Amino acid sequence: MRKLISDTIFLRLFLLLFVTLSISHFVGMEVFSSFGHNNHAVDPDHLRPHPFRIVGFVVRLSGIALAAWIAARWLSRPINQMAKAASELGESLESAPLDETRGPSEIRQASIVFNQMQSRLKLQMAERNRFLAAVSHDLRTPITRLKLRAEKIDSQDLQKHVQDDLNEMTAMIDATLDYLRGDGKPESSCLLDVAALVHSLAEDAGERGEIVTVSGMAQPIMAQPMALQRCLNNLVENALRYGNRADIRLDDKGDKLMIAIHDAGAGIPEDQLEAVFAPFYRLDQSRSRHTGGVGLGLSIARDISQKMGGSLVLKNAPEGGLIATLLLPKRQ
Repeated sequence: MRKLISDTIFLRLFLLLFVTLSISHFVGMEVFSSFGHNNHAVDPDHLRPHPFRIVGFVVRLSGIALAAWIAARWLSRPINQMAKAASELGESLESAPLDETRGPSEIRQASIVFNQMQSRLKLQMAERNRFLAAVSHDLRTPITRLKLRAEKIDSQDLQKHVQDDLNEMTAMIDATLDYLRGDGKPESSCLLDVAALVHSLAEDAGERGEIVTVSGMAQPIMAQPMALQRCLNNLVENALRYGNRADIRLDDKGDKLMIAIHDAGAGIPEDQLEAVFAPFYRLDQSRSRHTGGVGLGLSIARDISQKMGGSLVLKNAPEGGLIATLLLPKRQ
């Protein structure tokens, strides 16, 4: 039954008011009717249902339902506004604050606390961004000096190893800072030709000598271009790194767009399909410097998909390899 009728505050208030008003109304009518019958002879024809009485009953019941609907809507409106504000805050800290002068006293007090929380979050994010900028500068400066000094090393093998270590450190720093900056101001959405974007990624990979195929069609959707490109880049690079190839399939599914990326690797143990989305998590066999990444690619990809209202899941294909399935809503 709950699947058919949504359990909301509005519905609860409506049913409460409707039942209360109905009981009070008809109990009052019965009391007055009984009082009148005790003082006058009961007419059998009077007790017989009359069409006008039925019409009157329906009209009174409709009036009660209308009054309960208006009252329930009036009572639940401030709560709905707060829920909407909380949802907008989850998408962007720059969302408009709540009006602290409207609604009952409890809602006004909750609005004040909500706006204070939003202000504190904005201050914390600004402080974190300043910290990231300082860390980025403080870490890059000594690494740059070390790269310059490494060029003076006489042994070519030692010089190469040192430069590889420094490049790996730089990549880790860039990936980490990029991941931490992901909660900044969101990119604006626009109508994006996802098929063209995917074909462009495949062509770029082909120019580098990598195998990326594309099949299926997709209608343009509302999305964040740079964010989606970054998400798909991470998934394709992950497929190429561990599966040697990436077969991308596009499929329009009603109100969602499915992008499935299938590689030809060994897959992932079933008990680790969810764990690999954790930041900095890497499988044991991928810890090699030549094949293992920093451990943020899948975390960033899932974070982007969720911010666009979609989802990202991994599963092992029956014929072998790993399939990363990205589902995006077709918002207009």
